[in-house]
Amino acid sequence: MRWSEYWPLQQAEGTSGLRHSAWSLLSTNPPAWVYFLDFAVYPGLILVCTYDALMGPGSVGLVRLAALALAGYGIWTFAEYVLHRAVFHHVPGFRHAHFAHHHAPRELIGTPTLVSTAIFAVAVYVPLVELLGRPQASALSVGLLAGYLAYISVHYLVHHSASGGLATLRRLKRHHALHHHRENRCNFGVTTRLWDRMFGTLR
Repeated sequence: MRWSEYWPLQQAEGTSGLRHSAWSLLSTNPPAWVYFLDFAVYPGLILVCTYDALMGPGSVGLVRLAALALAGYGIWTFAEYVLHRAVFHHVPGFRHAHFAHHHAPRELIGTPTLVSTAIFAVAVYVPLVELLGRPQASALSVGLLAGYLAYISVHYLVHHSASGGLATLRRLKRHHALHHHRENRCNFGVTTRLWDRMFGTLR
């Protein structure tokens, strides 16, 4: 069974040129260059948020930036666990796309960069600005974005590379492999095993 039987957002046969490129940017199973856009876009967004937090109006300073970024990273690890366990495995649409990945884990299947950045801007950054003010929102976003970048990086590595002798990566590869092969009921964390341990889903 092909991934497209799980997920309807796919490129129509015969699409070409500009339309082809535009569709690729929204596909969950894109060409490689589209899939790897995340690895260029998210470091850029982290730098922009860092600059805004330090140099924008009401800048937070280095110490507060570091503290808020660390808090943001921690918040991301929890969000990663919750999204994976509660959304990707149970919410229609997300579930279909995620199960496509489970069926073909080495395929370059992922959330399109345009979609993930739009969700972050609308659902996370704008509310944070309203709640905390722009400098603090940008500082917290440095950690949130770094967490997401770590997530997509580790997830790519556990499926597409050897551990290279790194004990941490070897443990995460085994951790994620068990998630794929034990009926998807355990090991929902990708970058850390902390929340699986806390919520009793660690195997």
